[in-house]
Amino acid sequence: MSFLASSATLSGRVPSLAVWWSRFCHKTPEWQVELFVTLFVQLVGFWLPATTYQLVDVYFPEFSRRHKHQPDPRRQPTPTQVLHCVRYAFFVTLGDIALQLALGYLTNFRPVFVISPTLPTLKELMRHFVYGNLAREFLAYYIHRLLHHPWFYARHHKLHHSFRAPIAFTGLYATPVEHFFADVMPTVLPLALLAYLYEPVHVLSFNVFLISVLLVSTAEHSGYDFAQPPVTKAHDLHHEKFNVNYGSLHFMDWLHGTNVLERPPSVKKKAKSRFITVGDIAAAELAQILGNASKLVRGGALGALLVAGIYFSGHVTAYR
Repeated sequence: MSFLASSATLSGRVPSLAVWWSRFCHKTPEWQVELFVTLFVQLVGFWLPATTYQLVDVYFPEFSRRHKHQPDPRRQPTPTQVLHCVRYAFFVTLGDIALQLALGYLTNFRPVFVISPTLPTLKELMRHFVYGNLAREFLAYYIHRLLHHPWFYARHHKLHHSFRAPIAFTGLYATPVEHFFADVMPTVLPLALLAYLYEPVHVLSFNVFLISVLLVSTAEHSGYDFAQPPVTKAHDLHHEKFNVNYGSLHFMDWLHGTNVLERPPSVKKKAKSRFITVGDIAAAELAQILGNASKLVRGGALGALLVAGIYFSGHVTAYR
């Protein structure tokens, strides 16, 4: 039997997990299954790794300084700022739970994704994982660039950038508006629309995708060079320079020429005079966007075609 044989399922490969999942689904109401799985994923994908990264700062300071992208103590947050960020992330997580419960209440707790006692097939899992990541990167990139418009930046994105040297917990350090439109919507909307308009999406397929998003976000905000090095270095530079590296997978940055991994020496010399105010930075960014409007439109169309093409080609292949 080939790896992609249509009969291959996760159930056959991990029978103990399949049995546990089946029992869990039979004993638990569907809306609680969706809630509990999402809570577990948030714990494993964000809180556990973010706490681990922070404990490295506390108990291994020398190791931490050697492996930080911005080791200068003057740039690192103070213990008071770290504690504030952790508390803030906790309340954001509570807000996510409240939002999920509120949406459940408004829809009579009808689940968005399929709650089935059987596990998703491996092909289904892989297809939704690839599609979810590509579609999220496409949406998140343009929303992130929009947040650097002066009006949106001052009201919603400046809070996140108050950490010039990010820590893992700053992944959730955002205003409610930014968190919903830049974090929640690009993550949930692609697979939710797919489930509503085209084909069923298993709740575990969505949460495998979700845990990958959380792990990448936590790593890229950790500030450590050993945590997915290209990703963390790129996002550190975004917090430092503001107008580069908007994405997480960075193929959209490559497309638009915003992928930067090194600060040129000439930019370093100008940094003190250039980054005088947020308005100056955001105005320059807006001018760049307006000056390359045709490129953005072409890039957006290309990105949309890429996401659609990969998904539908994978769908056709899967059902041959």
